[in-house]
Amino acid sequence: MSKFSAALALAASLGLAVAVGLPTFAAPALAASQPGAAGRYAILRAGDKDTGCMLTLDDRARGPGGFRAQLAPACRDQGVVIFDPVGWALERGRLSLTARKGHKAHFELEADGLWRRDSKEGKPLSLRRL
Repeated sequence: MSKFSAALALAASLGLAVAVGLPTFAAPALAASQPGAAGRYAILRAGDKDTGCMLTLDDRARGPGGFRAQLAPACRDQGVVIFDPVGWALERGRLSLTARKGHKAHFELEADGLWRRDSKEGKPLSLRRL
């Protein structure tokens, strides 16, 4: 297998789109222009109860696991503060948040526009775009 084929196979396994034949400088621009999750979000608990916490997903700065995530300093929800998201990525249509200590939480985009945490990963948690 050539290095090019191996790189394409790796990109596909990571759920990344690859633009073949475009100059190499175009690939990051394509990734950034795809519809994504970047923006500001309210963090919700079970029953879509607002925690009063806000999360910013920045698609212009690098962070652990992909792009930078930042929790607003006014957040008082202990679970969210302890998790302390510092990075995010879209992986195969799922939002992956990376905690300061390195573990991850995964979210699925629902029809109602909320990113809901995978129910197998613990207590209900969702993100609503502001």
